[in-house]
Amino acid sequence: MENGSGSGKPRKAYVAGRRMDRYRKKGRLRRQKSPSPGSSSGQAPVPAPGGGPGGTPWYRRGRVWAVVALLLAIAPAAALVSFRFAVEPGEGAPAAVAPPAVTTPEDQLLASMSLEAKVGQMVMVGFAGEDVDGEITTLVRDRKVGGVFLSREDIDDGEEVAGLNQYLQALAVQGGAPAGLLIAVDQEGGRTRSIDSIGPFYSQPMIGEMGKVAGEVAEQQASFAAGYLEKLGINTNLAPVVDVSDGWGSLMYARSYGEDASLVAYAGSMAVRGYRKSNFVSCPGHFPGQGAADEDPEDAIPRVDADRGQLEQRELPPFWAVIAEQAPMLMVGHVVVPALDPTERPATMSQPVITGLLRGELGYQGVVITDDMELAAIADNWDVGEAAVVAIEAGADMVLVAQTYEAQVAVCDAILAAARSGRLGADRVDQSVKRILAMKRQYHLAP
Repeated sequence: MENGSGSGKPRKAYVAGRRMDRYRKKGRLRRQKSPSPGSSSGQAPVPAPGGGPGGTPWYRRGRVWAVVALLLAIAPAAALVSFRFAVEPGEGAPAAVAPPAVTTPEDQLLASMSLEAKVGQMVMVGFAGEDVDGEITTLVRDRKVGGVFLSREDIDDGEEVAGLNQYLQALAVQGGAPAGLLIAVDQEGGRTRSIDSIGPFYSQPMIGEMGKVAGEVAEQQASFAAGYLEKLGINTNLAPVVDVSDGWGSLMYARSYGEDASLVAYAGSMAVRGYRKSNFVSCPGHFPGQGAADEDPEDAIPRVDADRGQLEQRELPPFWAVIAEQAPMLMVGHVVVPALDPTERPATMSQPVITGLLRGELGYQGVVITDDMELAAIADNWDVGEAAVVAIEAGADMVLVAQTYEAQVAVCDAILAAARSGRLGADRVDQSVKRILAMKRQYHLAP
C-alpha cells in the first residue's frame, strides 16, 4: 500500500509497543490488509496490532505470565538471602549498621559523671548539727553525696532549718553535683516527728483506729506534712511505716497503723498517694516487714520466723499496696527472715530479698535504700564499709549512714574501692545511679 502523498514510499509498519498500544486505544490505527495474491505492490504483510500471532498483545500472552509467576516465586527467597547476609555478614562483608541507642536525660548525666560522683549519689548521710561544719561540707561538696538525713529530734526553728537546707543545696551546686540533694527527715506523725511544729499530728496508730476514714485521713495528713516540709527545704520523708504491728508491746506497736494487714496496706498506700500528689518523696519501710520481729535493730539483729505463706498473708500486703501506688523509694530493714533467705543475712544485705523478691517477684523499679547501717544490728556484726558494699551487691541503690562522720567516709571509700576493683561492676553502679537520678528528675531535683 502506498502512502497518501503518492511518493511511492511504503507506509512505516507499526510494531508492538507503547506507541502501538496508544494508537490502538485511541482507535486511530488503520490495520493494513494483507495484499491479495498477485498484488503488484510486493509488500510484506503488516503485523497485526500487538506484534504477535493473531494480534494478541504482549501482556496477554501466557508465556509472559509464566515468567512473572516465576519471578514472584523466587523473590521471597532472594529477600531472605539478602537479609541473612545483612545480619550475618560473612568474611569481608560489611556488618549491618545498628540503629542509634535511645538516650534518656539520666544517660546523659551519667556520661558526664566521674566514678566518685556516681558513688556519692549512692550514699545518704546523717547530719545532726545546727550549723554547717567542715565535715558535712566535705561530704556534700567534695564527696557529692546524694542525700542528707536531718537526724536531730528536736528541730523547732523552721527559719533556721530552711536556711540550713538552702546552704546545703548551694554546697552541692558548688561541688558540681549532677542533681540536687535529697534532704530527708523522719516525720511519721504523733510523737515520731523530727519537727514538732509540723504534722502529721496524728500518729499512725491513731489513724489506724479511725476505721473507714483511716485512708482519707492518712492521705490528708501526708499532703499537709509535705506542704509544710517543702517550705523548709525538705523534700523527702522516710515514712510511712507499713510494718504490721504484732500487738501490744511489740517492736512496731507505737509506729504502725495496726495489726490488720489490709488496714495497714490501705492507710499506707493512701499516705504515699498524698505525698506523691504533693510532688514529695515518700519512703515506706521496712521491707519485707519487721512488725513481728523479736528484737529492735538498734540493739540486735531482729528476726521473723514466719513461713512464706504467713508472710504473704501478713507482712507483704502493705508493700504490694505501696508499690502499686508508685512509692518512689522503699527502705529495707535489717530483719532476718529465714523463709526468704536461708543464709540468714539481714534483708539489707540479702540478694534473695532485694533482687529476688522485691525486684523480681514484686517488680519494684524505684529506689531501694537501706536502714541506717550504723544501727547495732549491722555495726556490731560487720564492718560498716563492707556491709554497705554487700548491700549494693544485694540490690540496694542507696546506703543510709546516719550517725558518725568516720563511718560515712568509710562507706564512701569502701564503695569506691569496690567499684574501682571491679567487684561492683560499672553496669551495676550505673543501674543504681540511673534510678536515683530518674527519681530526682521526677521530683524536680535534677535537670
